[in-house]
Amino acid sequence: MSQHSILDDSRDLRRCVHDARNALAAISSAGEVLARVGLPHAVLHEASVVMTRQIHQLTDRMDQLVVHAQRAAGEPGRALAVSDDARLLALMGGLLSDAGYKVDLAASGDGGYTALMKRAPEIAVVDVRTSAGTALSLGRRARDAGFEGRMVAVWGSPLAQAQQDKGGIAGFDAVLARSFEPAALRAAIA
Repeated sequence: MSQHSILDDSRDLRRCVHDARNALAAISSAGEVLARVGLPHAVLHEASVVMTRQIHQLTDRMDQLVVHAQRAAGEPGRALAVSDDARLLALMGGLLSDAGYKVDLAASGDGGYTALMKRAPEIAVVDVRTSAGTALSLGRRARDAGFEGRMVAVWGSPLAQAQQDKGGIAGFDAVLARSFEPAALRAAIA
């Protein structure tokens, strides 16, 4: 592991701890407000909304802390490959495994979204032509739901280059041609 990677992990870990502490402080403050007698319904409702939002943020940060702790312990990260093309799914899964990840596979866009939200992998490589186009919206749906991991779209050659030139596909960090080389995938997930 390089010194730069260790520093990035350390910064990420400190950011996660900071965010977790802020969430706990917000929950504590909201709890104090809720404990007061005679507050109007609107104030109680707002305090409840804040607590719920902070609980979700704290849960997300705790998941990230686990990932950082696993990295520090030398445990492999988690990755997800999504495609309804069995050959491409096997290829993506094998390359991710070779890169040192524990790999989950999904053969549909909906299955990929469910796995993404349930497992919260560090990396997701998605064949966006999967499931009659539902995988194309997976990036935006995942980002809207709070997923922060790296997402790579795999698409047909001419469109992949055009989308990459336009800044990518909504929600995805990188776009690869369907006939990508292993080195291109390694670069896209780095």
